[in-house]
Amino acid sequence: MKKVLVFLLFLLIFSTLYGVDVYFYQTDIRDALSQLAMQEGVSILYDPLVSGFVTVEVYDVSLEKALDLMLLPLGYYWTKIDEVYFVATSNPDSPGFALISQKYLVNLYYSTFDDVVNVLPKVMRNYIFQTPNINQVLIYAPPKIASQIAETIALIDLPVSIAEIEVKIIEVDERDFKKFGMNWDWNSEGSEGFDISYTKNGISAIFNPLSYEFSFLLDSLIKTGEAKVLGEGVLKLKSGTYAKISGYTTVGLEITGPNNTYVEKKLTTEVILSGNVFVDHVSLDIKAIVESVMNGEGDDYPIGSSIETSVDVKYGEPYYIAGISFETVSKVDDGIPGLKDIPILGKLFGSTKYETHKKNVIVIIEAKLAGDEK
Repeated sequence: MKKVLVFLLFLLIFSTLYGVDVYFYQTDIRDALSQLAMQEGVSILYDPLVSGFVTVEVYDVSLEKALDLMLLPLGYYWTKIDEVYFVATSNPDSPGFALISQKYLVNLYYSTFDDVVNVLPKVMRNYIFQTPNINQVLIYAPPKIASQIAETIALIDLPVSIAEIEVKIIEVDERDFKKFGMNWDWNSEGSEGFDISYTKNGISAIFNPLSYEFSFLLDSLIKTGEAKVLGEGVLKLKSGTYAKISGYTTVGLEITGPNNTYVEKKLTTEVILSGNVFVDHVSLDIKAIVESVMNGEGDDYPIGSSIETSVDVKYGEPYYIAGISFETVSKVDDGIPGLKDIPILGKLFGSTKYETHKKNVIVIIEAKLAGDEK
């Protein structure tokens, strides 16, 4: 008996000095753990759910390192309790899960528990729990898993950048562009300042940097009243959210029939922005809609057009989209001044005509980084 004890003591001292050599090929993990325990003179217990086969070959490593190399490929973890090594599965429903797991409280500075849950990989969600404080996460897992979850949370819990998007919606008569040699009824790809395709329902265009000449033209038309600002404002946007702004104008219609009539309808222009905010730019998804409600036979029905595009907008640079066109009719009273205004007889000296104009809705956007969400 004394010889056996001396031999075991010798094995323990030898393994401490020279490390552990492990070689298993397609060996039942429970048998491998038993052999390792006998070889190193230690006690290794395992959860009843531990199963599988292991193949490993390492030399001159610590006992703990050998256990890691044997267990991690199978998803098992170990802990040491009163000089006894205990092996269990990371399944929270297993009997031995509580023995290999620890609790860690992680404070959140920029996110909430719900934010973390929505972003964390599904495999990690089984190990996190909510506390009464929405800015905390409780992790209950084996230390190695808990460490990975905490590192992932640190990557999620970052300041949320906010961009301020200045938007201006402008209505311009197409004839005013032609005065300055700009014709929208053409196709162009890659030409300076424009990338436009004209269709029957409207003009769709990719965002392009706003050139000085184009900006000067728009400002001049606005100042002289030849162009109208339908809506403008500054929208705050953060990743994963959306913001919108609307503008209003009127569209004139000539109703033909026995008694020609002229009506005006409200026309709504809405710009919806969403996307992701970065340090040097904002990646925008943009939808612009122009619509109105017209009178049909007994019912009102909506008409309109819309475009959608995506673009990376650099901070501090204005961009434009020549987005949508529509036709409107204007009523023009003509005749001999003074005489055409005489009651009843004035009709003999005056006339009414209707002029059709094509209008273009242009959206100007400029973004800047507004800082972080507090």
